[in-house]
Amino acid sequence: MHGHNWKVEVEVCGNNLDNIGMVKDFKEIRKMTKKVVDELDHRFLNDLNAFKDINPTAENIAKYIHNQLSLAFNEDNDIEVKSIKLWETDKSAVKYMG
Repeated sequence: MHGHNWKVEVEVCGNNLDNIGMVKDFKEIRKMTKKVVDELDHRFLNDLNAFKDINPTAENIAKYIHNQLSLAFNEDNDIEVKSIKLWETDKSAVKYMG
């Protein structure tokens, strides 16, 4: 077993801006992302339902985060999670685009 310190980069896109000119406030994106990532933090990933049948590779973790954030943003029909970039180190990252 080993652990990782991930850095998660979230890209969202939308066709409309809110009343103050934003697609989605960065604070809200960070809050939603933290909620998803906290479910994985300090856990044996193979024991989680999401990774029972698939290997918790960086690619699969990025896909999982993408899917979970897409569900969270589902109420905002004008906002789409474009991609998740998951950094394992300063030089190693994967990008998942749904």
